[in-house]
Amino acid sequence: MKTLVVLGGADGSVSVYQRARGLGYRTICVDIRPSAPGVLHADEFVQLSVRAPERIASALAGRDDIVGVLCPASDVGLPALAWLTRHWNLPASLPDLAMRASVDKSVFRELCAELDLPGYRAVSGTPDDDLVKRARELRFPALVKPVDSSGSRGVVACAGPGFLRSAFAESVAFSPEGKLVVEEYVTGMHLTVEVLMRQGSVAFHAVTERTITPPPYFVTTSHLVPAELPSGVDAELVGMLEAVCERIDYPDGPLTLDAVLGRDGRLYLVEMGARMGGNGLAELIESCYGVDVMAATMATAMGDEPVLASREPVPTMVQVFGADRAGRLAEVCGIEEVRSHPAVVDLRLFADEGTFVRAYEQAGYKLGYAVLQAPTMDDLRAAAEAVRGALKFRLDDVTQAVP
Repeated sequence: MKTLVVLGGADGSVSVYQRARGLGYRTICVDIRPSAPGVLHADEFVQLSVRAPERIASALAGRDDIVGVLCPASDVGLPALAWLTRHWNLPASLPDLAMRASVDKSVFRELCAELDLPGYRAVSGTPDDDLVKRARELRFPALVKPVDSSGSRGVVACAGPGFLRSAFAESVAFSPEGKLVVEEYVTGMHLTVEVLMRQGSVAFHAVTERTITPPPYFVTTSHLVPAELPSGVDAELVGMLEAVCERIDYPDGPLTLDAVLGRDGRLYLVEMGARMGGNGLAELIESCYGVDVMAATMATAMGDEPVLASREPVPTMVQVFGADRAGRLAEVCGIEEVRSHPAVVDLRLFADEGTFVRAYEQAGYKLGYAVLQAPTMDDLRAAAEAVRGALKFRLDDVTQAVP
């Protein structure tokens, strides 16, 4: 039987393990945590860090059933994916520049500047006096980010030059390499772009309108498709995506990007990852467009031809749930009411009653998400409001429900 190695077992990967099993593939979960949600859904478990490709290869030495490597919902394992696909001589390798642009935000900013794409000023480096000096020349407010984190970890809003040092100290704690990027903050419509590349062209893409929490955390709370873009923006986006992929020598495979349609009408690419997106994006796209992004990514990883036939989109949303403070989860109320709502396609919960939950300050701290679909955008927004009102996460240290 064909086996896929999946790097990471976080909640965003669970649907990948389930889909692989449905397609007849075995899966090996690689994660340092035995308690990772994906472990329960994998056929095998290798308890190793996804940052240690040599140790992973050693643990799986002699296997002749491994046909592909996946790294869903997180950039952390992409260097290991690049190493392992070369080590095992698999058909879908990850070029070095594609990997570096995914795991280092400063590399992607330099890439966009090189390609003369719409951009904003940014500086990067270790959090020292030199970085402070260069960052003072930017337009404020600015964002301070670890170059090598994802899921909004370590993103700090900086209102002015006088706050740079404190922002550096807070942000660098989330950078394994101890390196930061400081970017001018672009206001406008936040977007996420999910892409499947084939032979250097965009074979399929979907753009979501992304809602985020206000400063200081900027964490995703919902995705809405299809995004309502001005005329010409989508065609411009396709050209930008193909230019990026040509430069990073990445003709085939998945791509996820954050972008902003600025108030000036320009489209700004913010970050990229040579992988599938998390937060229920694959389920969202399949519900809206009928394209199974997970199956297509698996096919590409094995060197097979993906099926990407899409249909007319139907208004669809992912609503993410999180707590506004930390505490022990005493009860989840309204589950059956939400599951039975006619607009709810799927409901996934990641926190068990009795466990400690954190305030939703990072993507990894979400309590779950729902996929909703309705005939019109107005119906969809009304359904989302009803679901948010029905589903409550009660913490044992408060008497009030946490929305």
